[in-house]
Amino acid sequence: MNFLIVILIGVVLGGLEGVGIFFEPKEPYKWQIFCAATLKGALVALVTGFSLAPGTRWWSATAVGALYGLAFSLVIYLAKGGPTSGDAPYVIPSGIVTGGLMGLFIVTWAFKAI
Repeated sequence: MNFLIVILIGVVLGGLEGVGIFFEPKEPYKWQIFCAATLKGALVALVTGFSLAPGTRWWSATAVGALYGLAFSLVIYLAKGGPTSGDAPYVIPSGIVTGGLMGLFIVTWAFKAI
């Protein structure tokens, strides 16, 4: 596994997930949320990368990434107040999708670059 590619995949996809906060005019902590989303992406990518083996199939890597994306999104969702925050329609599905994409990209690029 190419460690640098895994981190890069996580940072890029995490940043893309967090960039949407800049479209919310009432949010006072835009940069903090963007940095947290980027860090979350890097962490999901690392955990996913360390959970995969070089022979892992793409659909299995996508499922593992989606599972870790769901777990990290649930942490953020619950830290923001859970159902009272109203953020579940945005945080949880985007975490699952980006986690799945991270798994796919990691198994495609990070393990092929060895």
